[in-house]
Amino acid sequence: MQKILIVAHASPYGTEKLFNSLRIALALKDQTEQQVDLKIFLMSDAVFGALKHQTTPDLSYNLQQMFEILSAQQVPILLCKTCAQARGVNMEMLLEGAQIGTLQDLTRWTLDADKVMHI
Repeated sequence: MQKILIVAHASPYGTEKLFNSLRIALALKDQTEQQVDLKIFLMSDAVFGALKHQTTPDLSYNLQQMFEILSAQQVPILLCKTCAQARGVNMEMLLEGAQIGTLQDLTRWTLDADKVMHI
């Protein structure tokens, strides 16, 4: 089983970088060739992607739904504590399954991963 860590930095709706990183995450979980132990760590403005009650004018994609699918698939989702605090994001604002993490969590996940993707 491959251990893959996705570290996302991009703003949720200003670009498609976070959207594409979640598409990759979903594709990794959906493929059947090999089991994948996947983890997601959100930094910088990417922490806004894990907020509850998202509404988007363009219904082509909704990050909240993508995170909910990944969470239902038991994919751990952590947000950088420093990044979240700097942006006024707290636990009550987060989707179910998302947690506030630390740089130490990211360090452990990085050392444990076979592959790390920074997007």
